Amino acid sequence: MINLNRLVPGGILAGLILLALACGRQNGSQEQRSGVHELKGQEAQGEPLMVFDTLIHDFGTIIEGESVVCYFNYGNEGEEDLLITAVEASCGCTTPNWSREPLEPGEKETLEIIFDASGRNGEQRKLVTIKSNASNQVVQLTIRAKVNNSV
Repeated sequence: MINLNRLVPGGILAGLILLALACGRQNGSQEQRSGVHELKGQEAQGEPLMVFDTLIHDFGTIIEGESVVCYFNYGNEGEEDLLITAVEASCGCTTPNWSREPLEPGEKETLEIIFDASGRNGEQRKLVTIKSNASNQVVQLTIRAKVNNSV
């Protein structure tokens, strides 16, 4: 005969684990898709607010040794001047260039990212973290590419 006292607690535990895993995956993917829209909906009362047009750039397929460039447009949708205090790339193959000047409310600017595919092969995913004085102090950008070793 089956002892229900043993099965029920284990079944509940397994169900809770599956629920937690499902929620974690859903939240992560939802954040990637709607991160830009969530930032646009924030209220920046007396603070700057940094809003990017997009958070991800995919170069597609490129050749090993090639250097490629992309641009991320952003603006200050807050009420005070925006100042980017640091931009950090996850890899030395990724070089960000940005304005060190304060961005007034309503102004727009462009951040340039250069990806050097020298010595790379296969799927590449690099992160660029932007830190600022904005109400959303840290914003993370992603660049992707598939690097082939031959033409």
